[in-house]
Amino acid sequence: MNRTFIPGLELCEGYYFDIVKPLLEKEFPSLVHSAALMGYGSDVLGYDNATSMDHNWGPRMQIFLSEQDFPDYAGKIDSFLRANLPAEYRGFPTNFSQPRYDQTQVMEAISAPPVNHLIEIVNLSFYIKKYLGEIDIDNLKAVDWVKMNEQNLLEMTSGRVFHDGLGTLIPLRDKLYFYPGEVWIYRLAVLWKQIEDEEPFIGRCIENSDFTGMKILVARLTETMIKICFTIEKKYIPYSKWFGSAFKCLDCYTEIVGLADTALTENDPARIEDALCRLYEKTVELHNRRGELPHLDNSIRNFFGRPYRVIFAETIVEKLRDAIADPELKTFLTESK
Repeated sequence: MNRTFIPGLELCEGYYFDIVKPLLEKEFPSLVHSAALMGYGSDVLGYDNATSMDHNWGPRMQIFLSEQDFPDYAGKIDSFLRANLPAEYRGFPTNFSQPRYDQTQVMEAISAPPVNHLIEIVNLSFYIKKYLGEIDIDNLKAVDWVKMNEQNLLEMTSGRVFHDGLGTLIPLRDKLYFYPGEVWIYRLAVLWKQIEDEEPFIGRCIENSDFTGMKILVARLTETMIKICFTIEKKYIPYSKWFGSAFKCLDCYTEIVGLADTALTENDPARIEDALCRLYEKTVELHNRRGELPHLDNSIRNFFGRPYRVIFAETIVEKLRDAIADPELKTFLTESK
């Protein structure tokens, strides 16, 4: 059956308020819960389309219970929903297949219960451990932030909270919204270190007529510069499938995209190098607009007398390192050298 696409967040929010919430309130009137759509999925990030409907997409959500209520109520809620959910919502089946070989599930139409729903019934500590690992969420240290996976942080802070009866989801997402002060600077330094490691190689490739090697390097350096733009704007960097889509949403997109596209699509080596250098300069300019970050020099120079144009990213890394007081972060950055 062909179904007209509805953005997943809209579909799932309506599913909660129209169907799931009334059912829970009727059967468990005194039970306090929170509800959201977060975690994995293009629908959580807002990048879903009709293609997304073929797996792990449809009427779904997470229901969060308190640590005290979870052992007694998780199974009861699951059984109740299986027996009482409607077979479809807004034309979409609420029933899903059993997990396939890749653990994904697809919507499957049924005529009567039980409904194999895609509603996760969890407690917050389980969800934090699942996405962020063994951490003390109430006492996060800089080292904890460094160890957390950035895609998982994005998934934990994206999507939408439909109802926070427990009063815990929104504060958690606010806390995880982005890296705090010195960790933010550390993340920028790590990315600039990647530029430091390879920026003079462009000139070397041009000198050796190594066009293929140069194009590979340019793509990698351009990607890193865009990642720096994400970080400057305090946005988590998504993995490759959604990298370009998320780039379009950055405030600096219109200032950066032309330079990035020229660097990636131009075939004249001198023009490629020029576009890349202007991209370095523009990114540093964007950095300097944020008054809370250390001011950086954005002048392009030749690399130690060689005719290779660079921004000397090592001086940027040093400036950022000097702005970090946390000894563990300083050590991590030094060890990455």
